[in-house]
Amino acid sequence: MKVVVLEHFTSSPAFRGGAAIRAEGRAMRDAIVADLVAIPGVGVTVLRSEACPPAASGRLEIIRVPRAGGAGRGREFLFRAALRCADAALVIAPESGGVLERLVRIVEEERRTLLGPAGAFVRISADKLETFRRLRSAGVTTPDTEAIPFADAAFRLAPRPRPFVLKPRDGCGGQGVILVRRGDRLGAAIARVGRATRRKDFLMQPFIAGAPASVAFVSGEDRLLPLALCRQRLGPERRLAYLGGDAPWRTVGATAAIELARRAVDSVDPDGRGARGYLGVDLVLGPSGPVVIEVNPRLTSSYLGLRRVSRINPAGLILAAATGEALPPRVTMTGVCGFLADGTVETVRRKRRAGPARRSGRRGWSFSAGISAASI
Repeated sequence: MKVVVLEHFTSSPAFRGGAAIRAEGRAMRDAIVADLVAIPGVGVTVLRSEACPPAASGRLEIIRVPRAGGAGRGREFLFRAALRCADAALVIAPESGGVLERLVRIVEEERRTLLGPAGAFVRISADKLETFRRLRSAGVTTPDTEAIPFADAAFRLAPRPRPFVLKPRDGCGGQGVILVRRGDRLGAAIARVGRATRRKDFLMQPFIAGAPASVAFVSGEDRLLPLALCRQRLGPERRLAYLGGDAPWRTVGATAAIELARRAVDSVDPDGRGARGYLGVDLVLGPSGPVVIEVNPRLTSSYLGLRRVSRINPAGLILAAATGEALPPRVTMTGVCGFLADGTVETVRRKRRAGPARRSGRRGWSFSAGISAASI
């Protein structure tokens, strides 16, 4: 099987964003490519704008996206050409500005197997207001969410009780998300959100105290297979950017968080056809229980840690889910990995379970498909 991998930031010659988000995209791209190439019979084609050494493997092909595109040389043209010589594609891209949906639609137009959620699922989950409406309609615990037009945002928000969170309606990775505690910082907060979106409105939510987390899972035809509950590390309180995490995270309330995440995915994908491959749900584990924040229809940074401690190649699970093969009943993790968003691994701790598992020589812990879920 031939798989095309396209990561948005590292395949865009004209990208002028920050180095951090490009490094995160590069880390996810390199991780999934390495895991795909490790699967017997799988070849990978990668589109990238960066200069790179020759591919070390005969099953890895690199297509360079030129800085000066033009007709017949732009990224979309090269992507479509690569798809026509391949069987499947995996897209890593932000939901903001409709980028992820546009790239996913190209794969669907070329009638190739998509190693990820379908365009219809991406369209719904990329709109955080529509996601909120579906979560609330399904009875999933989630913060009150209100759309605020930029045109009169300061007037509307000035009398509102603080603290509250402002965020783009179509953002990802914590870009443009800001916590407002003081009225004299409201104007700067609105301006920051505006720089992260092209929409004419944004979202306001009450601040939910608790521990940020996510549930990563692989979705196939027959089940939602949770990989792990993961702890998230966020930036300073005023700017809640994603910095990395720890995977998996064994904590009180993990089972409830996984079950709530499963319900969140079901509410966005009620017929069970759009969610395929790797996706996730962001949550806050608060004093009153877990609260769903959003659904992420794509590969997320949690993959960077999970791949280091999973007994099964997670890329193989993604491939199986997309092609209709049966998923295993559970995935066993052999330790805990602490990682940064740029792919830097800080710690890998191998652990044994106490009690009978230790005496029998079995290591790690597992999450069963019976309590399926999702990740940030």
